[in-house]
Amino acid sequence: MNFNRIKRILIITLLVALFSGCGSIPALDAVIKDNSQKYQKAETLPPLAIPADLSSSRINDEFAVKNDGANYSDYAEPTNNPLAAKYDVAPSTKPALIGEGSDRRLVVYGQSALLWQRMLEFWAESDLKVKRHDQTLGLMDTVEDAEGYAYRARAEEGDSPNTLKLNISSANFDSNELKNETQLRKLAEYMGEKHRSDQQQMAIQKRVTKGQLATSINAIIIDEASDHQALVVDRDINTTWRNISRIVDSKYFIVQDRQRELNVYFVHYLDPFLMAKHGDESIFSKLAFWQDAMDKAPDMFFYIKLIADMNETKIIVLDVDQVRTSSSTARRMLRLIQDRLDQ
Repeated sequence: MNFNRIKRILIITLLVALFSGCGSIPALDAVIKDNSQKYQKAETLPPLAIPADLSSSRINDEFAVKNDGANYSDYAEPTNNPLAAKYDVAPSTKPALIGEGSDRRLVVYGQSALLWQRMLEFWAESDLKVKRHDQTLGLMDTVEDAEGYAYRARAEEGDSPNTLKLNISSANFDSNELKNETQLRKLAEYMGEKHRSDQQQMAIQKRVTKGQLATSINAIIIDEASDHQALVVDRDINTTWRNISRIVDSKYFIVQDRQRELNVYFVHYLDPFLMAKHGDESIFSKLAFWQDAMDKAPDMFFYIKLIADMNETKIIVLDVDQVRTSSSTARRMLRLIQDRLDQ
């Protein structure tokens, strides 16, 4: 009995304390202002106008998935390569094979009409007549070869201005991927020869314009055994040595040693692409001794060797161990020397 009475007293005490505490809290309106009437009177803003150059269709086009087998670098490097801009390296316009299998493509540079004409000439030199072709549609079919196989060449616009992507498949239903790939590689070689011829003609025209045809140096890169390359210069070795001295004293090289009796230069080639791999050029410029740089990046050191051949001179490249090399870096170095000899 006493227990129930105590229980009721405690409950009453708690209720009194609760209601008295709530009375000390300020009204809700004093904390959060009531804006319900203003909200009801508010007007709806008009939709935002999207500029034409930022339309959703353009955004979708910019990020559309490309299914030609190339990776991001294949698209980004030609158009936005800070190394190319820094070292004045012009984007390559050589024909290039990209993709795999049915997505295999040959990317060629030039005017569409000229490239189309060269495709016709390619089939003629391959002893295959063109059965029908339509440049507007980008289709070209051949007659059947000795094995009864007919080819279809398809041309479509490339991802860069003045480029075409070429594909070779079967004109019928009996597709043979091996035959298609073989013909596409032959077309690549043919277009490559035409590209080299165009470059030589442009160089000659450039010299004619400058009035330098009589005194210009002709330097040609040739392929040799074991996949090696050499630069053949139409000057005697003494003249070539003086011209090479001018080139290796440029910003692209740091000459470590010259051995005239051996016709050899030992150079640190500042290849921009290798420098991106090893780090900024300032790392090498701050080194007190070239041996330190050679230990850190031996693939940037080369011997340039001149070999006399009658009234011509052949230039080859040796690695840091004095072994002949035609690595991608060595090939770039030969092309650089070739370009600078022509200037």
